[in-house]
Amino acid sequence: MKKLFVSFAFLFTFSLFADDSVQGTYHGVFLHEGKKVYQLGDLMLRTIQGDQGTLKISATVKIFFGNSDSNEFLTYEYDTVSYNWITGQMSMRNDKSDVSLNGIFKPQTGTFEGDWFSSFIGKVGKFSAKRSEVVPPQDGILVKTLTGHYRGSIKNTNPNSNLPENGTMSLVTTQDTSGATPVIKISGSTRFYFGPTEYIEAKLTDINFNFYNRYLTARAAEHGLTFKGSMSLEGVFSGIIYTDGLGEAATTELKRFP
Repeated sequence: MKKLFVSFAFLFTFSLFADDSVQGTYHGVFLHEGKKVYQLGDLMLRTIQGDQGTLKISATVKIFFGNSDSNEFLTYEYDTVSYNWITGQMSMRNDKSDVSLNGIFKPQTGTFEGDWFSSFIGKVGKFSAKRSEVVPPQDGILVKTLTGHYRGSIKNTNPNSNLPENGTMSLVTTQDTSGATPVIKISGSTRFYFGPTEYIEAKLTDINFNFYNRYLTARAAEHGLTFKGSMSLEGVFSGIIYTDGLGEAATTELKRFP
C-alpha cells in the first residue's frame, strides 16, 4: 500500500509540471523596426534530455510572407539553441541561417519575446511568439506575398528608347521541397501595353528575389529586357528596365493589385 501511495504521489507531482515543457510550436508576430508592417511566423522547439541532467534544444523557424497558410515562407534550422534556464535568455543563431532571434523565453506562460536580426540588414525589429493563437497588431500592415499582379507606369530615360508608357508584371511562387531545406521558386511574365487591347507579352526568366533586402531582378529573354529594382513591403516595385542594345532604357513603378 505504501508503494502504491508513492507512485500516485509521483504521478501527481509530475502532472503539475507537464504544461511547463519547453518543446512545442509557438506562433509569432515579427515586427519591422520603424514601420507598421509585420510578418507571421512559427517557431518549433525540440528538446532532448542530455547527460548529467542537461537539456539540449534545437529549433526550426518559419517566417511567412502573407498569411500563415501562404506557400511563401523561409525556413531556418538551428541545431543548437542557447538557453539560460535561470534567466530565460534564449538565442537562435548560426552561420547557416540568415536570421537570428534573441530574447526571453518563459515556458510557464508559453511566451518567447525579443529582437530578430537579418544578416543582410542587421536588426529587423521585435517579435512575440506564443503557444496560443497569434494576435496581429490592430493598426499593423501584413507584409504582402510576392505572388501577385503588378501594373503601373513606364518612363523612357534613354532618347533611343520607345517603350510604351504602361506595363504589368505577374509573379507566382512555389515551394520546392526536394532539397534539405525548402526553397522558394519564382516564375512570371510581363506585358507592355500600347493600348487597352494591344500589348507585347514576354515570359520572365532568371527571376531572383532577396526577401530581406527586397531586391528583384528578372529577365525577359525573348526581347533582351531586364528588370532590376526593389519591391517594397507594401507591394510596389520601383526599378529600371535595361535592354541588351541600349543599356538603361526606362524607369518603372508597378503596384500590386489588389
